[in-house]
Amino acid sequence: MKLRKLILSLILIGVLAAMAVPALAYERTVTLTLTEEDINASFVVTNPPRRTVSDVIVDLQLDQVVISAIFTSRGKNPIPVSATLVPTITNGRLTWSVTAASANGQPASADLLSQINASIATAWRNYIKGKASTGKVTSVEISDDNITIVRTTL
Repeated sequence: MKLRKLILSLILIGVLAAMAVPALAYERTVTLTLTEEDINASFVVTNPPRRTVSDVIVDLQLDQVVISAIFTSRGKNPIPVSATLVPTITNGRLTWSVTAASANGQPASADLLSQINASIATAWRNYIKGKASTGKVTSVEISDDNITIVRTTL
C-alpha cells in the first residue's frame, strides 16, 4: 500500500513538474530592422509576382509606407497606382491597413478601400501563420529610412 502511494505521489509530482516547464520558459525580445534600401532591393519588389505590375517602389515615411507601381493590362496604357499603408498592433498581432489608394491619379472609393483591406488582412494572416514563431509584436516604428519591429518570443 505504501509503495502504491509512493508511486502515485511520484507520478503526480512528475505531472506537475511537466506542467511547470512552460512557465519556466523565458521571454526573449527580438528586434527586426528593415531599411528602405533593402526592401526596394528585395526579390519580390524587383521581380513582382504578377507580370502586369512593374516599377514597384516602396517609400517609407513617418509612421506609414507608400507603395507605388505601374499596372499594365493587356492592350491598355500603363496606369500608375499607389497605396498608403499604416501598421496597427492589436493583441500582439501586426496588421496593415490601406488608408489611401489611387489609380491614374484618381483616389479609391471607401468601398474599394474596404475590399482592399479585407484582402490584405487575409493574405497577411496566411503569410504570418506559416512564418512567425510564437510571440507577440510589441512595437512597430517607421521612419524615413527603416521599419523596426520589436517582438517578444518564448
